[in-house]
Amino acid sequence: MNILASGRDRAASLSFFHLTVFNAIMRLKSVTMAADELELPQSSLSRNLQTLREHFNDQLFIRTRQGMVPTAVAQSLAKDIEEALRIFRFSLSERREFDPETSQRNFRISASDLGHYCILPLVMHQAAKRAPFLRFTAVTIGKNKLVADLEEGYADVAVGSYPALYANIKEQTLFREDYVCIVPQSVATSGSLSIADFKALDHIVVDGRYYSHGHQEAEQRILDIIPEDRVRIVAENFMVTALITELCADLVLTIPRWVARCIKAPHMKVVAPPAELDLPIIEVKQYWHERYDHDPGNMWLRSLISDCRLEHNLETELVRAACPSSCSAPAECE
Repeated sequence: MNILASGRDRAASLSFFHLTVFNAIMRLKSVTMAADELELPQSSLSRNLQTLREHFNDQLFIRTRQGMVPTAVAQSLAKDIEEALRIFRFSLSERREFDPETSQRNFRISASDLGHYCILPLVMHQAAKRAPFLRFTAVTIGKNKLVADLEEGYADVAVGSYPALYANIKEQTLFREDYVCIVPQSVATSGSLSIADFKALDHIVVDGRYYSHGHQEAEQRILDIIPEDRVRIVAENFMVTALITELCADLVLTIPRWVARCIKAPHMKVVAPPAELDLPIIEVKQYWHERYDHDPGNMWLRSLISDCRLEHNLETELVRAACPSSCSAPAECE
């Protein structure tokens, strides 16, 4: 039997309401009861039923003593029509809500070690006040697949500085990070580091290939200034270099200001880098894919991360207090 009429596709002749009529009669086995439930005149419901019969080229429901009994065709259609109605009602018609106070969702935040160190403590602090049951997973960022991770939902947001991402990725600037130097207490007694001292000291350098364009630029300027034999250690990780610097008191580390807060060794101090280096300012942003731009949970997470900016700037002031006045930092981003 040819269910659909031949010659043209009549799928467009069925509406959401026609499927609602079918579902009501299927459940209630009565045209009268279906009309009452849908608040329709019985004649109007009967016309909609006739449209369904013509569309499927089948009676669909037969009147018996037990009520309107579905035909084999109606039974075969029932599950798909019920699923179509469910999708329409819950995925298309109703805006899904996100309740942070009760949600147990696990948000995945993609970032470098620096990004995670910078943002996750702030996120946890903010979430503790508003969303006590949320969980967070720190996802290692992979620049070559960052867009795919965001598009596929493997990461809800990414935090960092990645200017080369294309149009399907949305972004918001959170704050700006300048560079400082971590040096032994015996160095730069005047509170600033001269370019001559910078060249004469041994260095630990963070490999820029694993970070943003901004740090690649900073690394290259450092390597252009210091002699090759003064590069004692090259590492791929900001946090590892910070810990090594604490243990090796004779090395200079040039890093974004935020990392400096984790170095507590009394024999090290924070100073401004030589002005001649002209190191870049890194814009730290949060990124998300446009597919999730209106997802309530993703929107809430982005708002939470955005709210972390003030706390970040207050924390940064504590780091800046240990740095000379010549070591100035940019203002908070709007």
